[in-house]
Amino acid sequence: MTTLDPVDLGDHVCWMVEPGEDTSGPARSFVADGELFGDMVLVLGDTEGAHRGPVSWESLLSEVSRGTERADREGFRALRVLADMSGLAAAEVRPEILARHELRLDALAADRGAILVCVYARAALTSEAVDQAAGVHPHHLGRGPVAPAFRLFSSPRDRWSVSGVVDSEGAESFRTALGELLTLAPVLHLECGELEFMDSAGLTVLARAARGLPNRRIELHHANATLRRSWSLLGFESPEIPVELKQ
Repeated sequence: MTTLDPVDLGDHVCWMVEPGEDTSGPARSFVADGELFGDMVLVLGDTEGAHRGPVSWESLLSEVSRGTERADREGFRALRVLADMSGLAAAEVRPEILARHELRLDALAADRGAILVCVYARAALTSEAVDQAAGVHPHHLGRGPVAPAFRLFSSPRDRWSVSGVVDSEGAESFRTALGELLTLAPVLHLECGELEFMDSAGLTVLARAARGLPNRRIELHHANATLRRSWSLLGFESPEIPVELKQ
C-alpha cells in the first residue's frame, strides 16, 4: 500500500513512519475521506505532537469498541480510526505484547467493519518490534524496508489467514504471533490459501508452537502441495505434533 486512499471496511493498516517524515497530508486525506464516505472519524493523537494518542492497549481497544457501537447506533457507514501509537510505553511495544493486542484489534476491525490505521515511529521501536508490528497487520504503509514477508490476520468463521512467505527472517515474529493466538482457543484454524511458501524454519516454528501449550491443536486449511510435501519430508506427520493439514 503506497497511500491510505484504498482503505476499505475492515482494513487494518500498519503505518510505519520514518524519521522526519511529514504525516500531516496523508492524515488529513484519511480524515477527509471519512467525511466523504459517511464514516465516524476517531483521531487518537495528531501529527502536530500536541496529543500523543492512546497510553495503553486497553484504552485503545475500549475506544475502538465503543466507537464502533456509536457509529452503528448513529447511522454512520463505519468507524474510521487513526491512532498514533507513540504514547505507548516501551514495555508496551515488546514483540509479544504488540502481537497480542494488534491481533485483538485486527479481529475487532474485521468483525465490525471498522477501518483502523496504527501509526508507529520506526525510530522508537526495536527492529524486532518493527517486524512484529508489520507481520500482524494485513496492510502496510511506509517508505522504509518491510519485513517480515508474511502477514497474519483475522478471517471469517473464526479463522486466521497467513499470506506471503514465512522463512527464517520472519520465523521469530511468526512464532510470537502463533503463541498469542494459541492462548485464545483450543484449536487454531489457519487459512493458507494465500501462503506462497514456508521454509523449514517456519515449519519448525509451527510444529513447536503446536506442542508448546497443552490441549492445543493447529489446523491448516488449503495448504499447497509444496507445504504438504515439506511437512512430510521433515518428519512432522506425527501424533506427537498436534498439527493437521486439511483441504
